[in-house]
Amino acid sequence: MLLKILFLLYFAFSTLTGPAFAQWPKSVRWNIQNSWNESFELEYQQFIHSIGIARKNGLCKTTDECLRSSAANPMYAAKNPRRLKNIFSDCADFPYILRAYFSWMNDLPFAYTTDLVEANSFSDQKSDIRYSRFGNIITQKRRVYNGDNINNVLQNLSDTISSATFRTDASKSDSSSLFRDSYPVDINRKAIVPGTMVYDPNGHVAVVYDITPNGKILLIDAHPDNSVSAITYGEKFSRSRVQIGGGFSNFRPITLVNDEVFPTKNAELKTYSLIQFQKGPFIFNGIKMTFYEFVRASMADGVIIYKPLNEFNDTLNELCQDLKYREDAVNIAIKTGIQNNLHPYTLPENIYGADGEWEAYATPARDARLKASFREIKAFLQKVISSYHFKIPNLDYKGRDLIKDLREIYLARSKACTINVTDRTSIDLDFVHLNLFAISFDPYHCAALRWGITNVSSCGLDRNKISWYLAEQGLRNRIDRDNTIRTDYDVATLPNAPVSKVEMPDIRFDKLLEIIR
Repeated sequence: MLLKILFLLYFAFSTLTGPAFAQWPKSVRWNIQNSWNESFELEYQQFIHSIGIARKNGLCKTTDECLRSSAANPMYAAKNPRRLKNIFSDCADFPYILRAYFSWMNDLPFAYTTDLVEANSFSDQKSDIRYSRFGNIITQKRRVYNGDNINNVLQNLSDTISSATFRTDASKSDSSSLFRDSYPVDINRKAIVPGTMVYDPNGHVAVVYDITPNGKILLIDAHPDNSVSAITYGEKFSRSRVQIGGGFSNFRPITLVNDEVFPTKNAELKTYSLIQFQKGPFIFNGIKMTFYEFVRASMADGVIIYKPLNEFNDTLNELCQDLKYREDAVNIAIKTGIQNNLHPYTLPENIYGADGEWEAYATPARDARLKASFREIKAFLQKVISSYHFKIPNLDYKGRDLIKDLREIYLARSKACTINVTDRTSIDLDFVHLNLFAISFDPYHCAALRWGITNVSSCGLDRNKISWYLAEQGLRNRIDRDNTIRTDYDVATLPNAPVSKVEMPDIRFDKLLEIIR
């Protein structure tokens, strides 16, 4: 509550004084005059919070749009110089781009990792360091100097930062010149704040922009197509061992002394903790919980009171937003005409961590997170319906028929959530629910197959494309991403490959809602 009050006071002050600042556009040259302190960290939180709220409300769609929008970036948009070039970021760059931009605007020091090697560098078998089995070791860093051009710094970040940057031992590298850029935090409202990063070891990074009183952690993330989306933390973010460094972390404060960078050590950080890496059990108020339940309980502003109708409605609205984000991504791919190209002879070595056209236009990781969201909805419904039957006291429902009310919400939200597949074809949320494991992640497939519509002729009679679609069913059956599996099979060998031996899981929840079809 105190944090929100401070945010509101700061925002009111900056709004009143904004026009005066707006007269002086920032130079593109860095000018380090200040040091990181609690005041700047609070301003950084407000900066991130504003961007997240704006993205959630559809006021901007890309990193560049958000940073140039006075609605999304009221603190600094008017100070952007004309010479500020277009800003691009994917998921890993995103938190670094935001931190660098804020540091530049406030004349603060900034440093970042530029090179790493696998922790098991003596192994003969080298792998993609974004998914290295034992994590990575930082071998090179770069700091910003007075006079550095912000355009060059942001471009260098885009070129050098990847999810491999986060894949380092979270318990080490806190004091040497090759320090870890971030540090793992405790699970509470003082530690996880707007600007906190969440690293999914399967290769995705997001940034916290708000925490609801009921313990939901709201995130923004960027994608290879340059889009930014607003999502909620949950099981779609995997956990990891401490050596991999997955989970919640904050940027490590740094200071300049005699032009030398000094990182703040872990022992000096009030919110440093390794609790998220423990195997469990996780206990809150004497109750054993899963890690995800523990996070929500710990982040709640008091005892969690489940309002099942409100929460289900909000969850479905967010799910619709995820589908809209996917619609944008598929449309971008379709507009390039990539679906008209010949299908490559084999799939990438790993479909979740490829490069080039596949990284830009395929959606296997996005689709996996979407499936995880449906799975989480089913678990939520099972929990609240069970709590309703057993009259659990933290369920706030005053109606007469919970299942009926939930069903009506689902049907209404589904009907309102429309996806335009082609100019003549549209589907709704319920269609995706029923055909979730039919939607194709393959960018070389037509729009209809990308959305699981298999009974139309709009895709033509390309037998090779249809053969690929059928061959990829085992991969579509996967929910949890695995960046260690081999997927570079051809269309003939893929169906019988080990990676395809996955049964379609049952995550449909229409029976729970007693929907008659």
